[in-house]
Amino acid sequence: MRSALDEDISRKFYWNAILSIIMGLIIFFWGSGVYSIISTFNVYFRLSYVLLAYTIAFIFFAVYLEHRGVKVPYLFAGAGLLSFLVTFIGVCSINGVLWIIENFPPIDNLLIGLSLSILAGFVFIKLITSPRKDEYEYE
Repeated sequence: MRSALDEDISRKFYWNAILSIIMGLIIFFWGSGVYSIISTFNVYFRLSYVLLAYTIAFIFFAVYLEHRGVKVPYLFAGAGLLSFLVTFIGVCSINGVLWIIENFPPIDNLLIGLSLSILAGFVFIKLITSPRKDEYEYE
């Protein structure tokens, strides 16, 4: 019979592994998309699609920030910044996927890039989900 500690550790391991792989893939595709945009000056999207994605993200973040109690001048600035970041990451990630499909790298380079991206994703997740200072117990 497994102890509660073993179940907690395995649950945390699986949760962190899955989130790290997802975040690593997003980072890898985002980096590939930024590289392809810089090197070829080609974006696979029309401007109208990018503006539609930005508009939907802006409305979503404006409503979310309003629900959190943000006042009006900061509401629009915050929603604009968040929607810009989400749209930029999304466009670059999808651009990276399409660029990798067209220009598939050697498998060694692909594995090195994925490994570094998954490691960066794990570090990013740990920085986000780390406990607050007042939760540490000092003796």
